[in-house]
Amino acid sequence: MAGDHKGEIQQKAARIIDWLREHRSEFEGDGIAEESLAASTSLSEDEVREAVDYLENHEDVVRYPQGDTAPSRFLLKPARNWANIREAAGT
Repeated sequence: MAGDHKGEIQQKAARIIDWLREHRSEFEGDGIAEESLAASTSLSEDEVREAVDYLENHEDVVRYPQGDTAPSRFLLKPARNWANIREAAGT
């Protein structure tokens, strides 16, 4: 069952990566607000959070805190492995 859950997270993470590739100029520039991904990818906020955790652990994206608000807000920007993701997509 744990393997099924990991597979689901990987699928959701891939969905987010595809969306970030499509919006690469914004993502690589000013960054993308994490809370905007739920509506943009048709995932729930919890699913996005879990998938972004996965992507951050693999150094695909990095979260930058935006102020001292509650709940916390984060801006997503490319991390160390983003160049590999772009190269794999041929962009």
